[in-house]
Amino acid sequence: MSEPHVLVVTSASAEPSAVVPVLAACEAAGMRVRAIDVGQAGAGGGGLSDRMRRALYGETAERRLRKEIDGNPPDVTIAFDPFAAQVLSLAREQAANPAPVVAVVTDLEPGAPWGQADADRYCAIDVETAVALGDAGVEEDRVLVVGPVGERAWADAATEDRAALRARFGAGERAVVVEVAGLGAELTGQLVMQLSLAELSERVTYLFDAAGDADAAAAVRRSVPALGLRAKLFGHSADAGRYWRAAEAVVARPRPRTVARTMLVGARLLALVDDEIPGGARTAAALEARGRGVAARGILLVSSGLEALLRTPPPPPAADGADHVVDVAWVVATERRAVIEERRAAARAETHARIRDAAAATAAATRQSAAAGDLEDLGGEPVAAGPVPEADDLAALAREAQARKQQLVREVDAARKAADDAERLAAADPAGAAAHRQQAERERAAMHRLLQELASLDQELADLDRATRAARAAGVRPGAGSAPPAGGGAAPGGTSRPPSGAPRSAPGGGADPLEQLRRQAAQASRQSSASVDDELEALKRKMAQSSKPGTPPRKR
Repeated sequence: MSEPHVLVVTSASAEPSAVVPVLAACEAAGMRVRAIDVGQAGAGGGGLSDRMRRALYGETAERRLRKEIDGNPPDVTIAFDPFAAQVLSLAREQAANPAPVVAVVTDLEPGAPWGQADADRYCAIDVETAVALGDAGVEEDRVLVVGPVGERAWADAATEDRAALRARFGAGERAVVVEVAGLGAELTGQLVMQLSLAELSERVTYLFDAAGDADAAAAVRRSVPALGLRAKLFGHSADAGRYWRAAEAVVARPRPRTVARTMLVGARLLALVDDEIPGGARTAAALEARGRGVAARGILLVSSGLEALLRTPPPPPAADGADHVVDVAWVVATERRAVIEERRAAARAETHARIRDAAAATAAATRQSAAAGDLEDLGGEPVAAGPVPEADDLAALAREAQARKQQLVREVDAARKAADDAERLAAADPAGAAAHRQQAERERAAMHRLLQELASLDQELADLDRATRAARAAGVRPGAGSAPPAGGGAAPGGTSRPPSGAPRSAPGGGADPLEQLRRQAAQASRQSSASVDDELEALKRKMAQSSKPGTPPRKR
């Protein structure tokens, strides 16, 4: 295909240190890139005000994204936080020309919101992140490990020899990068003092990264000569990535950009944990679990923490995540129709299964309540059938099926148009006519497959309607029917039913309304049985009392 069209969606909580490298990598790969910022729709926080703000801004962002996707259809979309990804996923479901959603997960410990994002592909920075996504509810086959997302200069520097770089910069046998940008003059001075107290300071060259912080640079210039440290100072430099690569360890606050840089160059991080970096303690703990760093919860612990870090050899450099994200986006864009159909087929299969379950349960309950006719064999195992769905639940299922039908009709129309476009391209481009005709054949095959599924859905709805009318004619009450055997088992229609107490998942997430209805019906049945038993017990007491000697007879 030609260069894919990529829509990159950022928000208030998207990490710029990840967004910028991915944008640069997309443009370097020749993709056509458009970026949209949805602002507070992607803001983090779990409080009530945070959720209300996301809901308020999310509706506006969804309309804006749906208009953008319909007016200028992208081949793939990319999001960097769970809430922006969720807004993109909602827009994808409503758009006439849906595009797959690729979520770039830069968190070391992704939480539950990522499981609700409903992206088509998730790009994780390492295996541990992929496992955490699975724990959050993301399907394993949607997660791809790409590596940390950071600047290209640091990824390129990782290919160079560390010893050669130390010799080139005069850094001795061992080097440590100390990121002092943003610490301020006072804290920088205290940090230099603690570094001078470490026993290994005589064998280590410190490379102080002050970036554009003039105050921190001035504090280093004052303190280092007075304390006799072997040190060098740098700021914004074309060789900054190489300076980091020359070091075996990095002393810095655990910012996302710093973590990515450290992993890219193959070093360990001594994380300065304080209140300045939100979630810094959690990030440091995640690095410790991975063996890629330790936490220093206070300046006084820096020297001992650095000595512990340098006792073991540094880890290997990580892969360039930005480049791999672009590879994933390119492949997903190329297979756009297949990726969209993959997730929609799963949702439609769930709808088919629910319709078959409801029809089978209704038909089974009708047979149990029907009047006797010809000779009927009553041997064998009892028929296991779920309770008959309530009228409201059947109506909701019918609405869901109608929505699926409309979606299928749109997909059939899109496949037909794509086939016609491919035929026109074949006529206009004789050199590529064979490839265009193959594309037209694939689109027509997809169209016929969708038409068959549409016919199957219509037939299932007709079966459900007939079973429902028969149940009403036989006087079957909603919610009636026998419960499935203990321990689960096969439900009518051939679909497997989860064990009791484990709610089924609806296509949009959360508990299945049918399953909730079944549990409510069972509870109501138990309550009804209890009330009948109470009435019988009261009647027995009255009868016993009336039979006692001396009890006057009741007047009639």
